[in-house]
Amino acid sequence: MATNNKRINLTALITCVLIAAFLLMSGCVGSKEEATTNELTVGISTDVNNWYLSQFPDGDGRFVWSQIYETLVRLDTDLNIEPGLAESWETPDEGKTWLFHLRENVYFHDGNPLTADAVVFSYSDDSYVKKMGALRALTSVEAVDDSTVKFVLAKPMSLPFYLTHVAWPIMSPTCLDAEGNFISPIGTGPFKFENQVTDQEIVLVRNDDYWGERSALDSVTFKVIPEATTRVMALETGEIDMAIKLPEYDVSRLEEEDGIEVYRTLTTFTDFLQFNCNNGVFADKEVRKALAYTIDTEEMVDTVLEGIGMAAQGRAFTPTMMYSNPDLELYEPDVEKAKEILADDGWSDSDNDGILDKDGESLSVSLIVGKGVWASRHTAMAEAIQGSLQEIGMDVDIQVLESAAITSLENDGDFDMLLRTGYFVWGPYPRHFLVHQSTSPYSHYNNSEYDVLANAADSTVDADKQQELYYDLQEMVIEELPAFYLVHEEKIVAANSYVKGYEITAEDPWLNLNGVYIEKEQ
Repeated sequence: MATNNKRINLTALITCVLIAAFLLMSGCVGSKEEATTNELTVGISTDVNNWYLSQFPDGDGRFVWSQIYETLVRLDTDLNIEPGLAESWETPDEGKTWLFHLRENVYFHDGNPLTADAVVFSYSDDSYVKKMGALRALTSVEAVDDSTVKFVLAKPMSLPFYLTHVAWPIMSPTCLDAEGNFISPIGTGPFKFENQVTDQEIVLVRNDDYWGERSALDSVTFKVIPEATTRVMALETGEIDMAIKLPEYDVSRLEEEDGIEVYRTLTTFTDFLQFNCNNGVFADKEVRKALAYTIDTEEMVDTVLEGIGMAAQGRAFTPTMMYSNPDLELYEPDVEKAKEILADDGWSDSDNDGILDKDGESLSVSLIVGKGVWASRHTAMAEAIQGSLQEIGMDVDIQVLESAAITSLENDGDFDMLLRTGYFVWGPYPRHFLVHQSTSPYSHYNNSEYDVLANAADSTVDADKQQELYYDLQEMVIEELPAFYLVHEEKIVAANSYVKGYEITAEDPWLNLNGVYIEKEQ
């Protein structure tokens, strides 16, 4: 019997060892599965320098905002308007008053429910939308009840289109402490703020209580990599999974590279030369017109920008935007015609130095380029412009400056041309025309006819009437040239091929991560 007991004990011992080994192996398998979570890393050029509604962050920080914060109204990937935090809206008086009905069962990241009071808070006098003047006509925002908000305007407007921009999202009042100090970003979006290491990375985690489709990603880490070439290298080595704002000269190479997917789409952004129409040589429309006939924007796209983008040829709106007039008579390059315009206007090279002059004034101008995310692109474009204008006897001095210096020159009216992009062009609605109204802080053009037409176009909700008015405005810009539009930009996003489900959108500054997941071989 003792022998049998020993055999039984030995069998039991072996069984226990096998069970323990099995459990250990099971644990290892479980650990491996846990290690292969859906964690996306995105390379961006700039950190988030502000989280509160009083100021929209600079540069690529905006793409991070669009994961945490949401708007009452939003746009799909084709720029069609659709419900966001508001499930419906209506205007009882042709656009002067708007009622927005909030979606039910929506909660902020701290567990507090979305209410009309939170919307009122988000559109307070401290908000960026109020301070920067995009909604100067907004007179009041009122909570009708917990789920209904009333916006009252001084004039009729297509307000839902304005409310799609993540620059003025809905934030929880609990993002402030009792003394009014900002604590942390609290929105309703598909991801929640987890951690930030300044100028290094921002970590977001999935919002499991999200009202919409729950993300397949467990987390998103935005790595701050200022240099575009370094971002590309990080993508190629797998340090990051996705990169945005890539340089044009890398696109064709990346498109040929195995394991990399490049996504391209025409955006609503257009690069343009804005003239000082109040002072200097560009106060003369004939000089502006000669410039427009000189610059070959198709060649600029093909050579300077490596085929990325679409030649604007003076057209203000990309074809992706509402009311973009397909029948405009655009500028074709004609250097001889440009020379003839200047000669008829009294310009000649009286001292044979290669630069035209008139009444003792030289045709020498400054071209201001801003430092920042567009600097490398715009500097190359500016050099091409400089070379082109030399052909007609115009001398161009390129100055690459910080934004504060540019603002100072603008305020003093001490510049000739600014190379810019964007300005009121999120989404499809053509609010960009506000930039040339004499009341705009960015305008350097005074034309009462333009002001009346732009205000009328923005003050109706009748689509047919709006189209007619915006078509007229586009023709006026082509003829009057408060600015010369150069290139309709393409948005470039690249990702490793194991990143699945990504769909690029023309809307900036929204990074669409809906449906994205990671599928790596184990």
